[in-house]
Amino acid sequence: MYKIFKWPARISLILFGIILLNSCNSGYSEKNGKAMFNGKEITDKSLVVLSNEFAKDSAAAYYKGRSFQYADVATFEAVDEHYAKDKNKVYYCDEYREGQNYYLTKKQQITELKDAMPTSFVSLNNGYGKDARHAWFCGKYFSVKDVATLKSIDINFAKDTLQAYLNGISIKGSDGKTFELIDHSFAKDNKHIYYYAFDGEEKYNICKLPCDPQTFKIIDYRFSKDTSKVFFLGFTIKDADASTFKVLQSGYSKDKNAIYFKEKKIPGVNPLAFEVFKENESFNQDVDYAKDNASVYVNDKKIPGADVATFKLLGQNYASDNKHVFYKTAIVKDAASASFTVYPHDFGNADAEGGAIKFHEGMKVLE
Repeated sequence: MYKIFKWPARISLILFGIILLNSCNSGYSEKNGKAMFNGKEITDKSLVVLSNEFAKDSAAAYYKGRSFQYADVATFEAVDEHYAKDKNKVYYCDEYREGQNYYLTKKQQITELKDAMPTSFVSLNNGYGKDARHAWFCGKYFSVKDVATLKSIDINFAKDTLQAYLNGISIKGSDGKTFELIDHSFAKDNKHIYYYAFDGEEKYNICKLPCDPQTFKIIDYRFSKDTSKVFFLGFTIKDADASTFKVLQSGYSKDKNAIYFKEKKIPGVNPLAFEVFKENESFNQDVDYAKDNASVYVNDKKIPGADVATFKLLGQNYASDNKHVFYKTAIVKDAASASFTVYPHDFGNADAEGGAIKFHEGMKVLE
């Protein structure tokens, strides 16, 4: 199962005597015959605006606020919003933010594509580019089966006649000729159904679902099934009955035999009395709550000692009954249930308080 560029060089962000700051009028443009950058006129008469991102004058070529060190100015041209080339080289350009100035300062990086052939290089859009022999995704080389037929599908996928690719990585066993996206989470070719999703680490991953393509059905962006199996994301829900399977709220589901949270069966729950707390959808928390006639659950875990009749959600992963305050499945020690208050967000170094005691993530805050 799958787990679903910074250049060291620094240059001054001063161009033609103008300090480049973030602006609503970002990039190069021409207005009334005048060259503009970030809404300010550039007085250098030799400047040629090539696109919103690229320009050149008699001395240098530019990607937004950064100049190219070794570009051949006379032959320099923009290919798309990220790629540019001259008679000698192909370049990939992008912006990034970093550190304490993340929201204030954009920085530009310029990468030269090794062994790229400028005469045959073209943009495929969506970060993909190729020449007669090679292919790149976001400026990084990747190996393809048939570069001549390579084309992009969207900002993540590309394909040639033999294979499909996700972010420049080949999808093993895929058929490029028939590969297509079904929606924002599922894809298919003539042999397989695929589930793909953002893995939380700045990239997408993809897996084949062990399903029957002929009877496969999408339930929603997380759940799918065929006549014999049910899937959550890319996981098979073991022993789930496909014919009676039904999606509930907040990642919970059920069939005629059991209750499930995501891909896991919840042991010991009473399906006839099971219900999901509606407040899951409105409270700011990273866990979900449900109950039956005997127990309260956080995700797929039972809360020991919780009183079902008086149990209520407080938000920020806190809940209470008539005797205790809980943080997820744990009892919060020394918390007064009757007076316990949860803040909408962390307030100072605490997210809740009960009486004179403040708490953060279920633990006392030491003053």
